[in-house]
Amino acid sequence: MKKFTLYFVSLSILFSWGCSSTFKTARKKYDRGEFNTAIGVFEKAMKEGNSKNAGRINFYIGECYRLSNRIWEAEPYYTQALQAGFTENDVIFHHAYALKANGRYEEASAKFQQYFTSGGDLNKRRRAKEEIEIIKNLAPLLEEHEYIKVTNCEALNSSNSEYAPVFYQDRLVFTSNRDAEKVYEATGTGFTDLFYYNIQDQDLCNGTVERFNEFINLPEFHEASPTFSHNGKTMIFARSNSGKKKEEYQEVNLYISRLEDDEWSEPEVLPISAKDAWDGCPAISADGKTLYFASNRPGGYGGLDIWRATKNSRGQWARVSNLGSKVNTSGNEMFPFVSRDAKLYFASDGHPGIGGLDIFVATRKSGKINIENMGKPYNSPADDFALTFKDPKTGFFSSNRNSATAKGDDDIYYFVDETPELKKVNYYLAGTAYEEKEVENELLSNVALALINDLGERIDSTYSDSVGRYRFEPKLLMGVTYTIVAEKDSFLVQEVEYPTAGKEVDQKDLTEPETDIVLESEVHLAKDIFRGIETGKMFTLENIYYDYDKFDIRTDAAKELDKLVTFLKSNPDIRIELGSHTDSRERTRGYNIRLSKKRAKAAVDYIVSKGINPDRIEAKGYGATLPVVEDAITEEEHQLNRRTTIFILDDGEALPEEE
Repeated sequence: MKKFTLYFVSLSILFSWGCSSTFKTARKKYDRGEFNTAIGVFEKAMKEGNSKNAGRINFYIGECYRLSNRIWEAEPYYTQALQAGFTENDVIFHHAYALKANGRYEEASAKFQQYFTSGGDLNKRRRAKEEIEIIKNLAPLLEEHEYIKVTNCEALNSSNSEYAPVFYQDRLVFTSNRDAEKVYEATGTGFTDLFYYNIQDQDLCNGTVERFNEFINLPEFHEASPTFSHNGKTMIFARSNSGKKKEEYQEVNLYISRLEDDEWSEPEVLPISAKDAWDGCPAISADGKTLYFASNRPGGYGGLDIWRATKNSRGQWARVSNLGSKVNTSGNEMFPFVSRDAKLYFASDGHPGIGGLDIFVATRKSGKINIENMGKPYNSPADDFALTFKDPKTGFFSSNRNSATAKGDDDIYYFVDETPELKKVNYYLAGTAYEEKEVENELLSNVALALINDLGERIDSTYSDSVGRYRFEPKLLMGVTYTIVAEKDSFLVQEVEYPTAGKEVDQKDLTEPETDIVLESEVHLAKDIFRGIETGKMFTLENIYYDYDKFDIRTDAAKELDKLVTFLKSNPDIRIELGSHTDSRERTRGYNIRLSKKRAKAAVDYIVSKGINPDRIEAKGYGATLPVVEDAITEEEHQLNRRTTIFILDDGEALPEEE
């Protein structure tokens, strides 16, 4: 499982005793994390006649395999270490996991029991006890799902490692160390890069493989586990450091790149990356508002945990938080993926599982999180991870399972769920149209409404009735984000996104062979306050005020600026100047000009964060040079002077498209 070559540093186990120079050389390589190279040197030390230290040497060879994530290969060396009388450094505990990784569950349980009885590490004793209970209850997980068919993608896989598949534009992008020029000493394999797989026709395991992008793939760096925004213009992926001590970031971190003029921009470290922690396995949610990733940063529950960041109003990833103890354990949780129906899939070796990493699904119902092992054939005694869906019934995942069709270390497998549909559900969308009012919104009739699918296609049109009600007739696809476009004379055009992810009814809750479900959405239209504005004339935006001596966008101001955003989106050829004005109290002319410039810039930044091209809007600070109320005295009069204005610069020049 070479995905962990992006993962962790070696553990140094210190001891002092007389031994050969070859063994000392092997230990140095081991301590530097050069595990694959160290294996050969340890084996040489054994051949040189270190038979009296055979137990210790075999233990270290086993550790090299374990720490380079090939624990199933460590098992015979742990066995020989124990047979030679070596019982130090929790070898019994590691031997138990190696046995489990090879599907030898009864023997593994016996070793876990032995460690639980006599082991010295309290945390490992607790894990051993948990594993004993897990193995007792493995039977349901070992039952094959009758309707799940799994196929090795032989045309995609090589004798090297392929893993972490993700869809991008009709392509399957994945990680591999094939064709690498440099060898990574920890595993003896090449550095990982990103590749893509051109899927052809209906045979999802028939196609051609090409390198993803040479600007993204750098020599002597690992690149892995990409994720893409819904519009395909943003990519986030994991990249290792170069190993140089002077680097600011000393671990694996998240990088972001944007598609500009059909070229990917130079990747930059995502600011939410922790400088001294491992951050990888990113996954953007279907609605684009949440980024999930794995990290061993402080504040977790042990090993790697799954964390999330949310996108703020400026389009930046922020507010990082841990998913909590229902999802995360003292083991490792990684490779998250959020399906269109809002289920979180992830890999874990801490939850009850069949072997190493197993694939789990987390669902939320009535505020409670349920974690379920997906069982066979998704999981095996080996590592199974990085599941992704192409549609609700088909997808891919990664595994280093010992199967007849396995081609290398990690392979990518295709799955199809042929479970027959037991009950049919038809989903429809209906709702109510309102006119926005300061005190209470009013029902709005005769609103023209259109339903747009995620491909930008208009699939239905209707009008609101006398009490503001409307209904679209086409059946909805679940996991798709639709857009409702609402229009009425003298009102601003309103667009409302309606994601269906997470709104699917559980089959277990259905009682009829066929059920109609009507989902609800509201649209709120505001009066077109910009109607009749002429080029070259200044217009005051009402209710956009600032606190005294401040330039922050208040909540009430943001609501009004949203109307300007709607106006600009509906009139894509218009360019405006946004002006900010201050009152004149106790400040110099220069200070007021500077303050008004800050206010104007804050308003423009807010508008740009909503998707308006910055070329369409200019910020200008007028200070107190154009007061509405001359010689203002009351606070109300001063606040009227602290206003925001717009000035139409032109309305005919061709401009770039909005994002």
